[in-house]
Amino acid sequence: MQVNSIMKKYSDSVVLKGVSFDFKQGEIVGLIGSNGAGKSTLMKIIAQTIQTYDGSVDDNTHVGYLIEEPKLYSNKTGLAHLTYFSEIYGNKFNLSEYEELLKGLQLSDVLKRKVKEYSLGMRQKLGIVISLLNKPRYVVLDEPTNSMDIETSLEVLQQLRKMANEWNVGILISSHKLEDIETICDRVLFLEKGNIVGEQQFNEQSQYVVKLVFENPTELALFIENQKFGSIIDSSEKTIQIETTAENTEIFQFLNQLGIRVTDFTSEKKTLRNVYMNKLRGGYDDTKYQKLC
Repeated sequence: MQVNSIMKKYSDSVVLKGVSFDFKQGEIVGLIGSNGAGKSTLMKIIAQTIQTYDGSVDDNTHVGYLIEEPKLYSNKTGLAHLTYFSEIYGNKFNLSEYEELLKGLQLSDVLKRKVKEYSLGMRQKLGIVISLLNKPRYVVLDEPTNSMDIETSLEVLQQLRKMANEWNVGILISSHKLEDIETICDRVLFLEKGNIVGEQQFNEQSQYVVKLVFENPTELALFIENQKFGSIIDSSEKTIQIETTAENTEIFQFLNQLGIRVTDFTSEKKTLRNVYMNKLRGGYDDTKYQKLC
């Protein structure tokens, strides 16, 4: 799917300012940003529930979605919902096709119960299954683990990963639970004030953000000239930050080989939380974050 220069205005307020990106089937892409950044509006445009905007979205004719709370009928059973929405999409609901997914989401035993007896988390999970009934190539999920405890969230994330891998479904997911995004996504897009301001890829190796402070600019220049540990995030007169998969011992061995001493050294495992704070909040202060928790 290709999203091309999407712009959206509400009266005098510009919500999206030329947003472009792509994602493919089998890939899970996270979308994060502060409240009011334009995430829900962008997802609604992709899902075609908003149809007046500038720009274009290619290959979005087979999209399932769960945006905000699922629209359910309290006096209908879960099974009745699946049957009803399948018929809307022109299909006959076949329980065997979704049996494994329903078991994985812990919904199999409650399908004959009325939705008014469901918890908020169970309703969210039913909404996720409904989003798949039109056999989509892509699914857009806005806060899908909302109202779920940690264990239930992990169950849902495991099923989404399995769905992407086995059903070859591309998933665009937003969440304020950054640990959920980090657990499931292949990459993350940062949306702020209507613009994509950055992207983060994930891989299996642990990434670290390493900060080194040298005794003088000459030693910093020597380190930059010879280092092959990773990409440079920032550097000043005597300080450098790099992203690397190298362990601390490897870096110190390298410094000894060059005959360089550092006056300060810090290494922090790179998480989506600190990347987010750096990209969207102008810097990461862990002590400040801890006070908010």
